Amino acid sequence: MTLRKYYIQTFGCAMNQADSEKINMILLQSGFMKINDWKEADLVIFNTCSVRQKWEDRVFGMLTDISRENKKNNKNILVWITGCMVRKTWIDAKYLSDYKRDKNKAKNITLVNNDSAIFNNDDKLFPRSEWKLDFTLRIEDTKYLPLILTHILKEAIWNDSSFDDYLKSKQLRENRAQATIIIQTGCDNYCTFCIVPYTRWKENSRSIEDIVNEAKEAVKAWAKEITLVGQNVNSYGKQWVDRKYWNEEKGKWNEILNPPLTPPLNKGGENDLNRFKSPFRQLLDEINNIEWLDRIRFTSSNPHDMTQDILDAHFELDKMCNYLHFALQSGSDKMLKRMNRKHSYNDFKKMIEYLRARDPYFSISTDIIVWYSWETEEMFEETVKAFEECEFDFVFNARYSVRKWTIAEKIYPDDISNETKAERWHKLNDLLLESVTKRNTAMIWKVEKILVSWEKDEEYYWRTRNFKEIYFPKVEWVNIWDLVDVKITKLNRYVLKWELNND
Repeated sequence: MTLRKYYIQTFGCAMNQADSEKINMILLQSGFMKINDWKEADLVIFNTCSVRQKWEDRVFGMLTDISRENKKNNKNILVWITGCMVRKTWIDAKYLSDYKRDKNKAKNITLVNNDSAIFNNDDKLFPRSEWKLDFTLRIEDTKYLPLILTHILKEAIWNDSSFDDYLKSKQLRENRAQATIIIQTGCDNYCTFCIVPYTRWKENSRSIEDIVNEAKEAVKAWAKEITLVGQNVNSYGKQWVDRKYWNEEKGKWNEILNPPLTPPLNKGGENDLNRFKSPFRQLLDEINNIEWLDRIRFTSSNPHDMTQDILDAHFELDKMCNYLHFALQSGSDKMLKRMNRKHSYNDFKKMIEYLRARDPYFSISTDIIVWYSWETEEMFEETVKAFEECEFDFVFNARYSVRKWTIAEKIYPDDISNETKAERWHKLNDLLLESVTKRNTAMIWKVEKILVSWEKDEEYYWRTRNFKEIYFPKVEWVNIWDLVDVKITKLNRYVLKWELNND
């Protein structure tokens, strides 16, 4: 078999980064070689994100660049798109001699359920890209990649039965110090603005045993930090347990959506410290027991699925980091209801107050959409108030754009002008810089242990346990993957300058 080269570019979240590691493993075990220049590749892969329009625009721009390169230099660089832009797995009709385009086949978003189905679906990315694509592949259908490549290249591409289960397929980790492990995929929440339930489908969790085994393998390969990822990590395993607690005030069992910041109550009205332990907390307990592991992180979380035992894990488990990312989206309860979010601002604020009361340096990051459909100035000011009260350590501020297939596309107009969006975006960014400056300044002269993970321009980089980005001058006796004590010396906007601690 000819040694073929591939280039992969990943957009979006940590979940997509982990998915790309799965793709790397399959392609490398199938005889491909990874390179860093797409112009030299036989296969270019875009692992995409649909959360923001600018990322989709960038993909289409690169498709045009590849098409020009093919024509200019008489090349045949194959292009594959996967990730959240993809609705269906399909091969361009030019590879299917007996295929007749059928518009009816494009009506539903469907998963591939057998080998022949890859030849019978139609993803709208093909006409949108002006037929510059060779194939699309849903990330959950990754096991069909060797089959698709075999069909297109007319050459047997090696496969392995371990690829049959997307959640179990292995990842090829380029950073041996840090392992990102997928614990669940999919989302059942159907927020009105979000495309994820339509691209990732319903929530599906791996077993604790599989995850712990993968974590142990990563630690044996020198990983010192593990990040557990999924669309909704704190609802991990919800299909396995009765997620209810006894509501003493109402005298009935309630579903665990926004549990009080106290242990669940039993029917006798007494705190039952041992009655409820969420599956995710059980998983965290098991990961925390792994020897030689130094730190544990997880992302992303939904406020309405956050339980007390998960919050307490940050303080009860010695390897848990004092950092949490969970999405507020808006400080207005009216807007949260329109977004079909299942929490209130007060729910969110109470959790932050609880975490910061136990550790003032506990870092919180979140996601915000402040220019959603019909947002009034009053609603926006409620989000401004949330910024002032919560003092976030980082925020992913997004200028809202309609995503196809979502509920919002059907019922909510994008009625906020671009000028207003820009104005509000800058106001929130200014508030964020104020809170970051205040909270980072409080850390000056603190000594922190950091895990050195990469270097650039004679500087070492990584983050503190509370996820503050740091850098310090490279020295000969410190290596990548070392754990070292450093002292904060100054602040450079969002990044902290450190020096090695010699005390």
